[in-house]
Amino acid sequence: MAVAHADQSPAPGQDRLSRLPVELLLRIARLIWTADLCAVRQCSRSLERAFHYFFMDGFFRSKQFMLTEYSLQTLLDMARHPIISQTLRHVSFGLEEFRVCHSFYPEDEVQAAFSITAVVEQKALMANGSAVQLLATAFSLLPNLESVQLRDHASPKLYRGRPFTVWRSHGLFRMWEHLSWDSKTLLKINSNPSFSSRVFALVVAALAQSSARPPNLDVLLSKEVNGLHYFAFDLSPAPRLSLHGSSSGGVDGGGDSDGKGNDKFTALSVLAGLRRLHLKLRFSFYPHHGQEADMALNLILIPDGGYTHPACVESLPLRVWLAHCPKLEWLRLNFEDEANVYNDVFLGQLGAPLPVFYPLPPGSNVSRDVTLPFASHLRRLDLGMASCYPNVLLGLLRRLPALEHLSLRRSSLISDDRSPQGTWEGFLKALAEDSLGKQLKKVCLKRLYAATPNNAGVHVRRTHIIILNGTDGIEYKAGAEESMASWLQKVSIEYTRSRWEGDADTDSDSEGIIENVNGPDAHDYGSEDEQEEDEWDEGP
Repeated sequence: MAVAHADQSPAPGQDRLSRLPVELLLRIARLIWTADLCAVRQCSRSLERAFHYFFMDGFFRSKQFMLTEYSLQTLLDMARHPIISQTLRHVSFGLEEFRVCHSFYPEDEVQAAFSITAVVEQKALMANGSAVQLLATAFSLLPNLESVQLRDHASPKLYRGRPFTVWRSHGLFRMWEHLSWDSKTLLKINSNPSFSSRVFALVVAALAQSSARPPNLDVLLSKEVNGLHYFAFDLSPAPRLSLHGSSSGGVDGGGDSDGKGNDKFTALSVLAGLRRLHLKLRFSFYPHHGQEADMALNLILIPDGGYTHPACVESLPLRVWLAHCPKLEWLRLNFEDEANVYNDVFLGQLGAPLPVFYPLPPGSNVSRDVTLPFASHLRRLDLGMASCYPNVLLGLLRRLPALEHLSLRRSSLISDDRSPQGTWEGFLKALAEDSLGKQLKKVCLKRLYAATPNNAGVHVRRTHIIILNGTDGIEYKAGAEESMASWLQKVSIEYTRSRWEGDADTDSDSEGIIENVNGPDAHDYGSEDEQEEDEWDEGP
């Protein structure tokens, strides 16, 4: 068999690049920009075939969209494509909420009208059910869908883009083309907790109407004030919607019937198949500042004549939601405010029986006494920006007999009068002496704090930064050399004085003072999967 050399002339219709080995072509492809890669693919059929899998996997394995008709219609078009539909596995939704800022009204009436139209169309898309219809149809046409994400940030990890290119939602650049740089302030592209919660509920409703049952649902929010409200976890059934306006029902493969001929959809079947769930939570029932001194005003009367904490009632929708996720293996809970005892109340309520006065959704067969059905399956628990008492955290971990991986980041242990510097030593020691010391295989601890509650017992104040083995974070994986229990016993803990933002103590010469602990790292941490997915080339 003759071997072709570089100095030989290529056959008619064959370029020199096509003669290179596929492995070398792929190495070249990783070093060139997106536009150049597309141009190379168009040089010849042989090059298109050589780059096909690389191109499809890099550009269409993961895509991010936003809540506009143009963007969602693009998702539907991709789902209808015979090849792209088989490749698309991860669908993300950016939380670009369009709001008009009247303080920067432009002189150009055309741009002003465009901004107003964008706001009106987005609100109508979400209010009239069109967004659910489009999403449900698209989800049903994606047979290999693995994960659905919500995110409020643009990733800077677009490795094949030009300098300063980031991974944004599809359609955003198309909208910016209609606005000049000085008038973009008119259209405020950001999101708030209410919008994030409505988009989350909308996406879950669309999944319920579709035949898609992805095992992973992630809410990756980097803004400090952007967690999900309690109403994001509503499980009430609603009428199914039809994309084509037929009366026989909506999208094939989802929902059920109420027995009277009315098609209903329910999210219970979506939750039943979840294996990975990442959430960021916001508890909004905070008492007014004038009420904090009276703890009685922080309590709510319940039907049996007793009282309960507001966070117990506010978290009921989420607790019922979690009670219908029996197969969870990885649960991540990020909290919006790491300095609030409402987080402690919520974590203490996880696993507690559901009250009889709170209704379960139609079609539910869960027991009010078994509210952590995934306890025997959950292998990994991540808590970010949590604040709780040590006994509450230990109590939660002891209810998870299959737990192997524990991650705590930017979390605070609340101390009492007997331990003014926090109780991280006691917590790690109790963890080592408990059966958890043998059960855990991996532990990650990063940017931890000690905190004390205020007089009203509502907010907490971080008093010290925890230094673990001389650093702000450590990670250990149990091995044959040393067990997890032994490693936990040996962790060295130091307390560095921390000043909470707004504290009256302004002695900047004090050793270890941090002027503002709510710095750039105050975001909830991204998952390992997110970091991998961010490397996928999205393009505008």
